[in-house]
Amino acid sequence: MHISMVVAQGPKGEIGLGNKLLWHIPEDLKNFKKITTGKMIVMGRKTFESIGKPLPNRANVVITRDLNFKPDDVIVINDPMMAFDLALEAEDDLGEDDFEMMVIGGGEIFNFFMPYTQTIYLSEVEYQGPADAHFPAIDYKEWEVEKTEKFPEFTFKVLNRI
Repeated sequence: MHISMVVAQGPKGEIGLGNKLLWHIPEDLKNFKKITTGKMIVMGRKTFESIGKPLPNRANVVITRDLNFKPDDVIVINDPMMAFDLALEAEDDLGEDDFEMMVIGGGEIFNFFMPYTQTIYLSEVEYQGPADAHFPAIDYKEWEVEKTEKFPEFTFKVLNRI
């Protein structure tokens, strides 16, 4: 199993405010779709609610403490450790040796999964403004930048844990 994160962040790790993204960049959203389609995506309840519906062509896993939260077409778990079990089951079912589980937010979920993460798909956005959700600080001594691609509104990087 391979644990990856997909995140767009500002220069200080900013990822959200008031349960909403801080920007709308169509090219980044297109890239997100390309990276996550056909995979299992793991997110917190607030992230799911900000999206508003399950993302198509992906297994949507939502982590929440709310035992009454049961949206359609979503796998709801109450313990983030259960995501590992789901990924291992999917890996077995698909017969894949390196099933990729995609963690897509928010801040608490990123913090929980960071120690287990091998790859970060990182969009860096120039942003000056408030935020109440942040991505954990990246210690670049632990990560190697495999790829960098510049777009007009963001820089996309693929980081692999050393």
